Formats: sequence, C-alpha cells, structure tokens
Amino acid sequence: MIRSLAALLLGGLLLTAAASAAPLREIRTSAGGRIRTLDPAFADDLASRNLVCAVYDTLLEYDYDARPYRLKPAMLKRMPEGENGFRSYHFELRDDLYFADDPVFRGKKRKVTSRDVLFSILRLADARNHSPLYWLFRGRIVGLDAFHARSADVKKGDMRLYDAGVEGFRILSDTEFVIDLASPDPRFLYALAMPNSAVVPREAVDHYGESFARHPVGSGPFLLREWISDCRIVLERNHNCRKEFYPGAASKADRVRPLPLADRIVILLVRQSMTAWMLFLQGNLDCQTLDKDNADLAGGGDLPPVLKARRIRLQRVPEFEIRYIGFNFADPRFAGNDKLRQALSLAFSARRRIEHSGNQLLAACGPIPPGVAGYDERLANPWMEHDVEKAKKLLAEAGFPGGVDPATGKRLKFTFDQTGHTSSHRQFGEITAAEFAELGIELVPVLNNNPRFYEKLRGGKMELFRLSWIGDYPDAENFLQLFYSGNIGGCNRTGFSDPVFDRMFEEILPMPDSPERTAKYRKMADYIARRCVWICEGFPVSYQLNHAWLENFRPHDFGFARWKYLSVDTALRDELKKSFTPVKMSELVGR
Repeated sequence: MIRSLAALLLGGLLLTAAASAAPLREIRTSAGGRIRTLDPAFADDLASRNLVCAVYDTLLEYDYDARPYRLKPAMLKRMPEGENGFRSYHFELRDDLYFADDPVFRGKKRKVTSRDVLFSILRLADARNHSPLYWLFRGRIVGLDAFHARSADVKKGDMRLYDAGVEGFRILSDTEFVIDLASPDPRFLYALAMPNSAVVPREAVDHYGESFARHPVGSGPFLLREWISDCRIVLERNHNCRKEFYPGAASKADRVRPLPLADRIVILLVRQSMTAWMLFLQGNLDCQTLDKDNADLAGGGDLPPVLKARRIRLQRVPEFEIRYIGFNFADPRFAGNDKLRQALSLAFSARRRIEHSGNQLLAACGPIPPGVAGYDERLANPWMEHDVEKAKKLLAEAGFPGGVDPATGKRLKFTFDQTGHTSSHRQFGEITAAEFAELGIELVPVLNNNPRFYEKLRGGKMELFRLSWIGDYPDAENFLQLFYSGNIGGCNRTGFSDPVFDRMFEEILPMPDSPERTAKYRKMADYIARRCVWICEGFPVSYQLNHAWLENFRPHDFGFARWKYLSVDTALRDELKKSFTPVKMSELVGR
C-alpha cells in the first residue's frame, strides 16, 4: 500500500509541477469506486455514472442549490411542458451546443442536433447492445419497444435500423423534436436528467467501437485527457461547452466566470478507503466521504480538534435511501394481523440502530426520505417508538399472549434474513433477536450472500428480511410504488396488497407536481406508517468532508453535473498545507 500511495502522490506532484507555469485551478478527488466505462449506455455503477456527466451533457439537469430537488434546462432553451395530458413533450435545443473537438469530425465544429438525441436513446433500446439502462425508457416512448424487438434480429453492425427512427420521436428540425409517450407520464422528464440519457455523436460511436467506452466525445464541461488504469483520470476544461454561469458561487468573481470553474480535475483511482483517507489528511485530496468502517476517524460526527485546526469541514447528509425490515405478507400471520406487525415494530429500537451505525443513520418516521415533496418529519408514526410494554399488550391483542401461539402452545418463531456476512450484519441480527425475545418471540438471524438472498426473496421463502431502496429520482412516488400491489414480484418485496392504498397510488400517477399531489403523498405515507407494512430502520447518513480551500461543494443526491461548479482557492490551499503536520491516530479516535 505504501508503494502505491507513493506512486499516486508522485503522479499528483508531477501534474502540479507541469501546471506551475500557469495558475490553473485543479480539483483533486477520488473516484469512490472503480471506473468501468464512460459510455452512458453502459455506466450502471455509481462511480462510472457520476463521472459521465463531467464529459457529457443531458437535456435536463438538477438545480445545484435548490432543495427540494428541482429540474432545470441544460441543453434546452426552456423547460418542456407536458401536452395532451402528459402524453407528449416538446423540446427545443439551445443554439450553442457543440461536441468536443475530435479527429472523427475531421477538423469541423460538430453541432448537436435532434438526431443525436434520438440516436442516444435508440442505443439504449438496441437489443444488440444489451444496455443495462434500457429500463429508463422501456414501455414509455411510442414505438421504442418495437424497435427493441426488431433490433434483436438485425446483424450486429448494421445501423440502418436507426435511420427509420421510432414513431414516438418526431424530429421537427435540427433543434426541435417531440416525444410521444405510450401513456400519461408527468415524471418522464426525470429520465432525461440521468447520466445514461447523455447525448453522444453517432460518428464517434461508429468509429471507436468498443473503445468508445474509454474515448468519450461529448458536449460536457470537461474533456478526458488521461486515463491510467488503477492510477488516475485527468479531465481538462472543454472550451466548446455551452456557455453558462453559476450565480451561487462562493467567489463573486466566479459568478461571472463561465463554467466550468475548474481548469482540471484529477481523479485518483484509489481502491482502499484508508488510502484515500490518508491522502485527504495530507491535503492531496480536496474532499472525502467516510464509510461506516472509518467514520470514527472523523469523531463520530464531531470533528476532532486536529481536523478543525486544519479548517476541515464536515457535513452529515441524509442519503436518498431508506433501510427497512419487511414482513412477508404471503405469511398469514403477518398479512391478516396488523397488531402483530405493530407489536414487533414497537420492540424495535431505532436509537440502538443509530448507535450501532456510528451515528450514520437518521430515524425514519415513514417511507419518504428528506429532500422531496411529501416528506414530513412531523409524521406521527405510532409504531416507531420503542415501547416494550405497549408491544406486549398489542401482542396479546393479536392473539399471541406472552409470545405464545395458542394453536401450538409454543413460542412464536420467525427467521430474519439479511444479505451479507459481516460482523455488522451479525450484530444487527443479534440486537433484533434480543429485542424480540423481550416479547417472548424467538428470532433466528440468517446471513446470506446476494444471489442466495434474492433467490429466497423471489421464491417467497423469507418471513422477515432486511432491505433498502435507493431512489431513482426525487419524487415520493418512487418510494410509494414499493407498496403498490401492481408491483408485487418487482419492487414491492413484501407482497403488500391493499385496495385503499392502490386507489390512492393510481390517483397520483397522472398528477403533475402540485400542492394537491404533495398533500396526497403525505396522506399515503401516513396510511403506510399506520398499517405498519415495514419496520423503518432509517435513512443512511453520509459523512462528507472537504478542505476549506474547496469552494461550492454541495452534497446532492442527483448532482451528476457537480463537477462544473467546483472551484478551489489555490492560494489558501498553499497557505494551509504549509502548516500541516502528521496526524496521529490517537488524535482522531479514543478521545
């Protein structure tokens, strides 16, 4: 590890030395995982997906500062509005969209057109590509599924199928097009802000073939200048990108400076979290996210004095994810007995889980996470409080006094499945078993690997299980869909089916964002909480640290375009690093 660390530091020093002739702004960060591809059609892992929007552009993007999260135009002149009951959307591209200079364009400036948008969507739907991101548009655009079926029978490399397009994508001009949907969909625009919807040029895809994954040609804020496997990726400013400014920049001068604000981004491909942590402490990374295993190095949420003295900043950020314990509603003991589920929920202590996580968990009062319309921290969930006596009373009313099943004369016994074999999983199972034992119930923790867990889950062979859901887009519907009976066998893992909830869910599907829809979201969340469909474990919290010299750093669950906003005060970095002294481990832990 020492040798690899030295190599990374040497690479960073060489890059800085090469840039010393000019005062360039250089951001230094780590990838947070292995970068597998920069091809939007195949970037299905978090690290690769987050980097795609540094070199590519999307039709829409998220406002970097707005909370709750809000879409805004990116490659478009204005926000498209749903027409014909949200069955159609009209789009108009900006006039200043150009792909980065590349030999494939033979020295000419290549403008982005409507056909490039169509081509990029068709690539996802082309069955020969086996794109794992086709789900973004499957069943949504008229004629796209038929294109997908036809493409499976066409010889690979034959692109004539693309020339005919699809019925649901009507090109009006080089800058205008209409997308027709198979059914009303007020949330369709979220798909167009995903990195996988980024616009790519057909010439580059055809010319570079499989190497296109490492030779991106986009219209985004940066260009790929270097990619050394297992070492680093270097991005530099794209002078061809669309002209825009960031009025929320920390520096007044940066508010009138065209984006991107940084001249270069150096991404170190560090696999070990401890290596990245050491690089951050030495000032060779500008920001760092801590995981549960090393969260105590940041003082468990309160920075140690040695880090405060370095002007390191810590932000505890709830992630767009909920963790829960699900009941299998195929089990008649759970399906027809609300009071049994409520009793088990009251035995569960959220406080213990927060402590167990190292304070990297936020108690959840319902299924909707913070950051979206419909979340209400005042939601009165009567079953989230830890109350053993109340739980015992409910258990008796449920027909199991003292935890005994009168039909057998034996204690209730449930299995509890988790995916993972770590000490944390074992401890979680032991804590939960001890809590249920207070009610006289036996809980048997079962640890599984991923394939085994999901095989059992699909087969309905679990009684209680622990899972999580990460939101695909910032709309409460994405979480409420987990309880809709039409999604049983899919994202509805518990098999919960309730006609009252189904009617509420179907009512909100065609509704655009509005106070009325938000009120319905709150009502649905309250209904699910009171029915006690889950035991809500909580929302994970990430510890995100950055040095004082990094400017405009905003935690954002959908900040795919964050790269262009980041800046660095190079003078402050040089000044602070001069005073850095080695940090002793005893100064970070055991205070």
